[in-house]
Amino acid sequence: MEDILRLKLQYVATVTNQEVVQQQLNIQRFLRGRLRLKRGARACNIWKRPLLHAGRRRQFGIYDQLMVELRRVSPGTFKKFLRMPSEMNYAILRRVRHRLVKQHTRYREPLDPGLK
Repeated sequence: MEDILRLKLQYVATVTNQEVVQQQLNIQRFLRGRLRLKRGARACNIWKRPLLHAGRRRQFGIYDQLMVELRRVSPGTFKKFLRMPSEMNYAILRRVRHRLVKQHTRYREPLDPGLK
C-alpha cells in the first residue's frame, strides 16, 4: 500500500515538474520573440521582392520563355524536357486547369495553371 502511495506521489511530482519546465520554455520563447522584434528583425515579405514580380517572371521565366520556344521550335526537346509529349501536356492541363486557377486579387496576378 505504501509503495502505491509513494508511486502516486512521485508521478504527481514528475507531472508538476514537467508543467513547470514547459511554462519556463514558453516564457523563454515569448521573450526571445520580443527581443527579435525590438532589434528590428522582420519577417521576409515575399510580396514586395522586386526580382519576383510578374513582369520579370514573364520576361525571364522558364515557363513563359523556354516552354513557348520549345513548343514552337522543337517538339522533341519539349518531350525530353517535360518527359511527355506536348499533346499529353495539353490534355492533362485541360483536365486539371479548373483546379489550378486562382482568383485575381488587387495584390497580384495569379500564376498561369500551366506553370504549376
